[in-house]
Amino acid sequence: MSCIYLKQLTMNEEELKLIYILKVGYNSKDEGLYEFIFSKDETHIDIDSWGWEISPACDNATPPSEEFTDQVISLKTKSFDLFCLHEAVDREYMHGYHTIHALGYETIPEDDEDDEDEESFGGYESLMETKDDTPLLVFHYGMTLKEIKEMFYERKIVLNKSTFVETSSIKI
Repeated sequence: MSCIYLKQLTMNEEELKLIYILKVGYNSKDEGLYEFIFSKDETHIDIDSWGWEISPACDNATPPSEEFTDQVISLKTKSFDLFCLHEAVDREYMHGYHTIHALGYETIPEDDEDDEDEESFGGYESLMETKDDTPLLVFHYGMTLKEIKEMFYERKIVLNKSTFVETSSIKI
């Protein structure tokens, strides 16, 4: 019976597709608060009601309504910051749907920003020079929950019920 349960759990992770990352904001501990919104049918969307074709996405693109979502998983972290497409001031959210742009990606920590010159990539150089060769976090429309769990696992973040949790914060 447990084998059937594990197979069903794995199938759900493959079925759930990322359709929106909502940056909720920051808490009093300066931790970023995010919601990863998944659907079993990533093509079933309401572009007009959600403002996904309006540019800029900032102040126009809204998260999918509950009837279009199958799972919402929250993340609270201080380890990195994500720029989310709904914050974009120069493009519409549909660019994410068509995977022209990512729904969310890791940004440069403000402390690491260097003066950019013609031969420098600013703070991104420091992100690329990590000791463990951990790649930058980049999330695209339609990624499966399984893919996202694998990316977070490299950062020592695991899924616990409906929350991504940093393993360092788990109390035993």
